[in-house]
Amino acid sequence: MTTHTPSRACYQRGCSTDACKQANYRYMARLRLDHARGQRRRTDSTQPRIHIERLLAAGWLKTQIARAAGLNHHTIIDVLAGQPTVANRIALAILSIPIGQPPADTRDTDATGTIRRLRALVALGWPIAQLAPRLGMYETACGNIARGELRQVRTATAEAVATLYRDLSRTAGPSNRTRILTAKKGWPPPAAWDDDLIDDPNAHPEWTGYCGTDRGWWTHRWQNLPMCPRCEHAHQQWLDERSGLHPQERNQEMFRARAAASQREAELAIDARELLRYGVGIEQAAARLGVSKNHLQQVMLRHSAEPDQAAAA
Repeated sequence: MTTHTPSRACYQRGCSTDACKQANYRYMARLRLDHARGQRRRTDSTQPRIHIERLLAAGWLKTQIARAAGLNHHTIIDVLAGQPTVANRIALAILSIPIGQPPADTRDTDATGTIRRLRALVALGWPIAQLAPRLGMYETACGNIARGELRQVRTATAEAVATLYRDLSRTAGPSNRTRILTAKKGWPPPAAWDDDLIDDPNAHPEWTGYCGTDRGWWTHRWQNLPMCPRCEHAHQQWLDERSGLHPQERNQEMFRARAAASQREAELAIDARELLRYGVGIEQAAARLGVSKNHLQQVMLRHSAEPDQAAAA
């Protein structure tokens, strides 16, 4: 036998159990008593609507008003649309919001950086199911942000994600399966993002240090990295520019480009170690060599010092 909590709402949906009938009876009895005392449970919506309009003029969004009042977003829309009356509790909740700039915990901000940070952590092997509790969020809400389904997020959420990103961006997550699935989606890891650019909607992930060039395309191939659109486009452009060549001649140019790109990366690692030996910091070395710090560190890991260089160091 199915059990449920007796309520007037259940009775209104057609339930005929004695318990739900009794719940409806008690509600109607209290309602009649309130009316007899001159107490109404609903009020004219004019003042709440005017208050919402003033909040909107002060820079609030409908979603922010709903969160601040503890109401459903559609309730605010209904009041603005001209709903004649509202429940007293709804009117009180709306009118209790002070006119002025929305507080920091209800303001919304562009979601670009938050999306990128979550995706980067997932790419490191941190599943959404483990990130969400650390952020004090539901897994579904956290997943919606990571998938890019929201254009804006609460400022407090963006700050929480940024803090977690700083804590975990240098630590590999526990799930190799998550890393594999994320690689198929092409989600860039933290190493592909410069901290100063990750919030910029016009910035692009720098997987290789040379993304957007044919050299970047080859670097993607060597490192078995997901191919980024910019490098795909650059390589196709390189091929189109040589489409009139004989296939054998074009293949020779391709081999030379591949070898040259590989040699340039090895030389970059040598130059970096030379600067470090002279006491130049890794960030300064990256700036002098014209690459990001993350990329320079990756290059040095891929091209370890030769025995004679190591000895000289």
